[in-house]
Amino acid sequence: MRRLIQWAMAAALVCGAGMFTACMNNDNPAPKKGQLLEVYDVQGSAAKARLTVDGKVVFTTDVYIGKNGVGKTGEGDGKTPVGTLRPLGAFGIKPNPGTKMPYLDVTPTTYACDEDCEFYNQIIDTVVVHHNCKGEEMYSYQPQYNYGIATDFNKECIYPNGSAIFIHVKGTKTYTGGCIAFDEDRMIEILRNCDMSLVIKVKGN
Repeated sequence: MRRLIQWAMAAALVCGAGMFTACMNNDNPAPKKGQLLEVYDVQGSAAKARLTVDGKVVFTTDVYIGKNGVGKTGEGDGKTPVGTLRPLGAFGIKPNPGTKMPYLDVTPTTYACDEDCEFYNQIIDTVVVHHNCKGEEMYSYQPQYNYGIATDFNKECIYPNGSAIFIHVKGTKTYTGGCIAFDEDRMIEILRNCDMSLVIKVKGN
C-alpha cells in the first residue's frame, strides 16, 4: 500500500519523492477479457513469455530472467519471483511510447534504492528526498531502463526481502538480477497494449 501511495504522489509531483514506490499451465487459455503477461518454460536464466490481451495472443518471445533462475527469497539472490505480480507504473529513459500507465521519466538523479532505509524498494529522486543513495543509478542502465514497468513485489518494502523487480529491456548479459527482460520492441508493445490492470504471472521450474 505504501508504494501505491508513493506512486500516486509521483504522478502528481513529476520527479517527486517516493516515485514508485499462482502458477499457471502455459497451455491454459488466457481470460477473454483483460491483459495477461505469462513467463513460463524456465531454463536457467532464460524463459518464454506470452502477452495476451482480451484472449488474443499479442506475441510470444524469449526473455531473460534472474541469473539463478526463479524462486526469489531475498535481496541479491539473483532470482526472479514466482507467482503473480501487478504493475505500479511505467518508467523510461526514453520518452513515453504511448502507454496508459503512469509514466516516470528517468533522469540522472533517479535511483532504485536497495539499502536498509526508509526508501528501500522504492524509486526515488535523490535531489528531492536528500538521500545519498548507493542503489541503482537508473539513468546509467541503458538500454535496460530505456523502458520499464515497476512491479509490486515486496510491496510492504521490507528489507531484505528483495527490491527493484522490474520488467525492462534486455541488456548485454543473458540474465538479470531478478527482473524480466524483453527485446526493446516487445517492451514497447507491452507498454502500448497494457494499462494498470495488467496481470504478470511467473511460473516456477
